[in-house]
Amino acid sequence: MHIATVRFESHILFMPTDFTVLLPERIAAKGEKLKAVWLLHGAGGDHRSFLYTANLENMMRKHRAIFVMPAALNSDFSNYEQFGTGYCFSDYFFEELMPFIYATFPASPAREDNFLVGISMGGFGAFSLGLQKPERFEALGVMGASLRESEYLKPYADMDSAAFRRMALTNRKVFPTEYGSPDEGIKLKELNVITKYQTIQDFLDSPDAMWERFPEVASRGALPRIYVACGTEDLFYPGTVRLQRLANELGVEDRMRFKIAEGVGHSGAFFDEEIGCFLDFYEV
Repeated sequence: MHIATVRFESHILFMPTDFTVLLPERIAAKGEKLKAVWLLHGAGGDHRSFLYTANLENMMRKHRAIFVMPAALNSDFSNYEQFGTGYCFSDYFFEELMPFIYATFPASPAREDNFLVGISMGGFGAFSLGLQKPERFEALGVMGASLRESEYLKPYADMDSAAFRRMALTNRKVFPTEYGSPDEGIKLKELNVITKYQTIQDFLDSPDAMWERFPEVASRGALPRIYVACGTEDLFYPGTVRLQRLANELGVEDRMRFKIAEGVGHSGAFFDEEIGCFLDFYEV
């Protein structure tokens, strides 16, 4: 395979950012367009993470596609307008990165040729970006992802986010966390995601509130196909079970495939294997 690392001067992020592109050993013939697989890393990772953890060389031999791996800091692949000069990753992804890839590499822009998959934080990113622009992707891969519980916030919908932040920091144990023991209460990162919006209702209306967005997209009949994988020992397993139940309630279970691994935790080896299963299942 061929590996290209690109230093990209993003006008939206207002900073240079890197991404890595993997190309098949045999370069596309003139006029040939290849399928595009967008791989989103987990928290603490970057555009090189999959080079060290995923069996990409075997995947590249098996699947004739272009693999694009962006770096997103710890942004959840979403917009943070109040960070510095603004770090709006989802805007960058759709408005700069995707057009650049299609213009520079032999990647097909057709929906049926684009597949978005992520692990952990990247699994949330794949779900969020895929629901924002479902017409762009044939299938989403959601591996061991936090899906952002939001029901507990609805009684505070009219509250200003700054006031909610002050209240939560006074006693974090009042609010649940998805990242550890319930006794620890809401984590700072979770609080940052919520309070980057002006009000709690604004968060509930945002792409970050997955439980609100999923039924909306499903009701329009616009869902891409979705592959969800999680281990029973993963912190995010309860959310996966709830998502499966909601899919059945909404009548969209035919658009989704759930892979539950008994006794498996938040495991990079499991995610590596499931990325391959995702590619196989959708015949990339």
